[in-house]
Amino acid sequence: MKRKFFAAMVAAALWAMGSLCAAEPIDFSDMDLRFVDARGNTGYYVDMNAVTIKNNNEATARVEIVKADANCLYLYTIAFDRGKRTYQILDSVVAPYDTKEPNGGSQKPLKAQSYAKGSAMETVAEYIYSPQR
Repeated sequence: MKRKFFAAMVAAALWAMGSLCAAEPIDFSDMDLRFVDARGNTGYYVDMNAVTIKNNNEATARVEIVKADANCLYLYTIAFDRGKRTYQILDSVVAPYDTKEPNGGSQKPLKAQSYAKGSAMETVAEYIYSPQR
C-alpha cells in the first residue's frame, strides 16, 4: 500500500514538473501594453486590447506588473470597481521577465481588495477610463 502511494506521488510530481518545464513563453503579440506608472523598481502596464468597461465604475483589464530588480513579471486579469475603490484579481501568470516562460500563477479568483487614494491600483483604474492615446 505504501509503495503504491509513493509511486502515485512520484508520478504526480513528475507530471507537475513536466507541465512547468513545457510552458511556452507568454505571447505578447496581441497585446497593446501601455505604461501607466512606476513605483521604485516596479512598473505598471495596461493591455488596452483587453479592457472591458461595464459602466462608469466597473471594468476588467489585463494588467502587467514588472519588478525589474527581481526579473519578474506578473500578468493579471483584474476587475476594478471605482465606486467601491476595489480590485479583484481574477487570474494570474508569473514569469521571469527575461524569458517570459510561466512558472506560476492561478486561475482561481481572489477576494476583492481595497485600494488607497494615490496607490498604483488607483492609477491603473483611472488610466483605464482615460487612456493617453
